[in-house]
Amino acid sequence: MNKLQEALNAPGDTPLWIAFWLYGVAISHVLFGSIMLAFNQVATPQFGVLLLVFVAYTAWVLNVVWRNADNVGEPIYGQIARFLTVAWSINAVLVSGFLFLSHLNAVTKPFPALF
Repeated sequence: MNKLQEALNAPGDTPLWIAFWLYGVAISHVLFGSIMLAFNQVATPQFGVLLLVFVAYTAWVLNVVWRNADNVGEPIYGQIARFLTVAWSINAVLVSGFLFLSHLNAVTKPFPALF
């Protein structure tokens, strides 16, 4: 096993609530909200880069939550966190792809501007 695989498979020492709620929920929502605000402000190549960064961050969060799922008092919460993070990751990849396709054909604003 190479060093990258060892690092990705090593059990984490971060409490699950930090990995799930802060990294997985709070920061992901801030990033996605920022991407949505940038939808009408940036060109398609820059928008694609933003989406790729978001998908890469989502993959990192998936690994962090998976590795730290055992750092909780009740094992069922770790399994629930794993399930929800996998579902979120699939959703994030699909939504990012559809947003990119929408940006390619953006003629009108998809959402009314708030300001």
